[in-house]
Amino acid sequence: MNKHSLTTEKKKFLVGTLAFCGTLLASLAGTALAGTGGPTGAPAAESVTASAPPVKGGAGPEESLSLNGPDALAAYKHSWNPLTAGPDLVSYADTLPEGVFNARFFFYTRFTQAQYTDSGGITALPPGFYETQMLALEAMYFGLGANTELAVLPSLIGTFSSIGGSPLDGWGLNDFTLGLKHRWIIQNPNSARPSFATFFFVTLPTTSWLGTPVPKGGLPPISVLPATHFGSPSLTGTLLLRKNIRPLRFYGGLYYTYSFPGIESVTAADPRIFAQFGDLIQYRMAVEDVVDENRGLGFLLEMVGLSELPFSLDGLPVNTQPTNFNLIGIQPSVEINLTDRLALSAGVLLPAWGTNQYLSTTPNFSLWYYFGKGTLQR
Repeated sequence: MNKHSLTTEKKKFLVGTLAFCGTLLASLAGTALAGTGGPTGAPAAESVTASAPPVKGGAGPEESLSLNGPDALAAYKHSWNPLTAGPDLVSYADTLPEGVFNARFFFYTRFTQAQYTDSGGITALPPGFYETQMLALEAMYFGLGANTELAVLPSLIGTFSSIGGSPLDGWGLNDFTLGLKHRWIIQNPNSARPSFATFFFVTLPTTSWLGTPVPKGGLPPISVLPATHFGSPSLTGTLLLRKNIRPLRFYGGLYYTYSFPGIESVTAADPRIFAQFGDLIQYRMAVEDVVDENRGLGFLLEMVGLSELPFSLDGLPVNTQPTNFNLIGIQPSVEINLTDRLALSAGVLLPAWGTNQYLSTTPNFSLWYYFGKGTLQR
């Protein structure tokens, strides 16, 4: 197989993957707007408030509920939605109630083991190269309104690596991200309509400003959201879906990141160049099976895909190497509530396939603390 055919196959794979994710998002969003489907939810006592009458189980016309008004919110609050940790790798389409504050601590460890070729094969790491990264993220979420949420995502990153025999070790502040989410559609418990939200992130290059020891232009563990190149100011737009169908919850997300061009160097000894990265696209899906509602015990299967495109929205030619890559990982996870307000989840992101990028395994866990009273779960 020649280089041209390999490139063609990669393009076909990427186009096929994007088409699949786009079709999934479009079909679910279309269902949300069209209002088709039968009963898929069951009422539960979780998060019931006296001010809103409960929604009875059974079929009901979706047209009777607004897309995200008080009636749709009341119906959702009285549907099946037990308190659990939820997925580690996919954002929620649903939002916190106004005035509610939650915090979730994530810890990721990436062990780089090999590298993918441009055809998807696996080879050994280059001589003198090794890399282990640890990232501690404190994600804080604030309910700004019935359907709007602010996310503040500060994190610390530790890198222990060698590139061509030159060590790069130490800890420091990672690039800082702020996010604003708006839920346009609230899922209807009596139909197939899912929740649909958009999430917009702004990432500031604090690793460059503070001199954090990271490989310039490199990437944090694939499990981290949003995926951005170290030291590059970035903008990320996101589409999110979520649907609860007892005892399962389904999650989906599509993330597109534009990185502003800038001056980069791999190590301090390398010459500085004007770097133009390709745009990044992530596609994430998860299914959660809640097996014990009282204990918050459940099992999750999550899929993460990350691709760098060979072009950028600003039209400037990509001049970094590799000009494009693909990564796909699968993570099985377990979750359980430690107290009535503290939830734990843990899993291992396993490499499934990739091209032009390092192969790594990423164990991770999270602790989610629910503050306040009343409605605790999104």
